[in-house]
Amino acid sequence: MKARILLLFPLFLFSELFSQESIFSDIPSASIEVIDINPEFCDDKCLFQLSEEKKPFSFVARFNRDIIKDSELHNLMEIYSNNIGIYYKLRFNPLGKSLEVALLMPKKIIGKYSTTTIDTILAYLFSRDIDFRFKIFDSLNEDYASLVKSVEEINNEQFHFVIAILSNKDSISALDSINVPIYIPTMTNKDLRAKSNIVFGGIDYESQINVLMSKIDEDKSDDNSSSENSNKSMIPSQTSENKGHGAVISYNDDSSLGQYLGEIVKSLNPPIFFEEVITNKMAANFSKNIEANQDILSNSNIFLNTPIVKSGLLLSQLDVSNKKPSRILSTQVNYNPVLLSLVRGNDTSNVIIANSISKTEEKLVEYGILLSSDLQYDWVNYSTALGMDLFLSDMSSEFSRYFVESFSKNQAIYNINLYKIENGNFVNFVDDVE
Repeated sequence: MKARILLLFPLFLFSELFSQESIFSDIPSASIEVIDINPEFCDDKCLFQLSEEKKPFSFVARFNRDIIKDSELHNLMEIYSNNIGIYYKLRFNPLGKSLEVALLMPKKIIGKYSTTTIDTILAYLFSRDIDFRFKIFDSLNEDYASLVKSVEEINNEQFHFVIAILSNKDSISALDSINVPIYIPTMTNKDLRAKSNIVFGGIDYESQINVLMSKIDEDKSDDNSSSENSNKSMIPSQTSENKGHGAVISYNDDSSLGQYLGEIVKSLNPPIFFEEVITNKMAANFSKNIEANQDILSNSNIFLNTPIVKSGLLLSQLDVSNKKPSRILSTQVNYNPVLLSLVRGNDTSNVIIANSISKTEEKLVEYGILLSSDLQYDWVNYSTALGMDLFLSDMSSEFSRYFVESFSKNQAIYNINLYKIENGNFVNFVDDVE
């Protein structure tokens, strides 16, 4: 028997290959060969004897995976292979063929994710130790004609499934001619009609805000007069007599996501509602806003619908205020270690942040680190790997799931965990919330 295996080219060099559509290199890969010079078949008894005699090279050379069925021998084969630098699983492909994966992305629109999504898919494929072909189709933007052209190119080849990084719900119709499974990690299926072969993996911000809103209920004032002002955007002078107790303040970013999050908060009819759009200039000089609005800020519940750097500026300036809010709440947008650095040294005991990224297979996380793909804090990367996991585990029962999330009606269902900031770290505030 002759066992041949191709060793992976150094992972950090793959980023240099992304200028090509298909990620193949003309440089021959290194290989290790273990040659069986004994013509006689080595059965189970023979292999166990080689193991007892501590002859791993002979064991590997004479092991025939197509005939040997004993699970203990297969485990020994994997151990010995790894010990001598041969990755046994690479030669064992439960699919019986290479996995064919296509990535559709509008590079000009998605910015950094044009690189990190590629890194994430590679990290997942490498962690599974299987043969694969991975091809990238760049539509440049999300206009219908550009997407349809890329879709036609995808349809001209055979793929098992397609990952599509899209941001505009109107783009989905361009995918209609694709008949293989499609996964969109960046969107939810709310208010969308799509073909049954499209699965969505976007974070449910509305569910996160609902869970966060439940935390203000514990601290709301019993002052019934506040209910009269429910769900009204009010200027501070109108609400100062209530001293901020139970008030919900929504500080929204001037981006489309910030406005969207603000609309969700407003739609939940919180008591004594006040909202304000925060520009970069306002964030840098937020202390002036605090001075003018101290009465409404005192014992209020603030939603920060702002990105990390802007949130860091707001939190730092809120910390020096004489009148503190009861709760400062935020969604997935601020679950990031950068925020921890920005607020280091500040009192963050009243901050609660929602997160839907759960723990996953450590091997996958390690490959992600090697390829500069953050699977612990970046939800788009996490969702992308989740989609890979869904389709691969559906294709073969040989693959156990890396992820805990389930899917319902073609939508990923995420757990929601709440975190506080303590000693420069995110610490669980409560266990999983249903």
